[in-house]
Amino acid sequence: MFKLIQKCAFFLAAFSLCTQAYANEQARQAVIDVVDRFNTEIVKDKAYLSGHREELIKRVDNILTPVIDFDDFSKKVMGKYYRRATPEQRQRFALVTKETLLGAYGGSLLEFDSSKIKVLPLGPQSGREVKVNVEFATEAGAIIAIDFYMESGAESRSWFLSNVVINDINFGLTFRKQFGIMVQNNKNDIDKGIDAWQQSLASKKV
Repeated sequence: MFKLIQKCAFFLAAFSLCTQAYANEQARQAVIDVVDRFNTEIVKDKAYLSGHREELIKRVDNILTPVIDFDDFSKKVMGKYYRRATPEQRQRFALVTKETLLGAYGGSLLEFDSSKIKVLPLGPQSGREVKVNVEFATEAGAIIAIDFYMESGAESRSWFLSNVVINDINFGLTFRKQFGIMVQNNKNDIDKGIDAWQQSLASKKV
């Protein structure tokens, strides 16, 4: 009887590991799909998009919106101020974050070399997020390491980007600190903090 229990426990453990490994690969595939779309819809069409900014932002939006929950991302960036904010302020912050991020960083995609974008095999994982490493290379030859942190959505087989680390810079944490400083510098006025946040992101346009 004891041996039977051991065998059942071993089987369940092995099944759990296989299920987790399969889920992790699904997360990696979600990143591959995003990277492929970046490559085919933006990087390879950079000659046209460099002179058509609105079209560039529209394409980046179409690629990222299905895999980023901007409401959840904005909640993380607001940090402790999210609880203090009104529903209107939360909604405004999410909209400002989405629009300004797309405008500020969309153009940076045009600097990548489409022939040198590589999604690496999964490494050891820990926690509920799946870390997917991607290497990009600019036309100047610089290597940019981007870690996509993917989180499972409520629906099966759905994965959402929860954070990004670029060359060891944690953008989620950096943004949260920056927004906190902006609110503090404006005497804890959340509306003025959002205004400063919008201006800060807009200034990063490329």
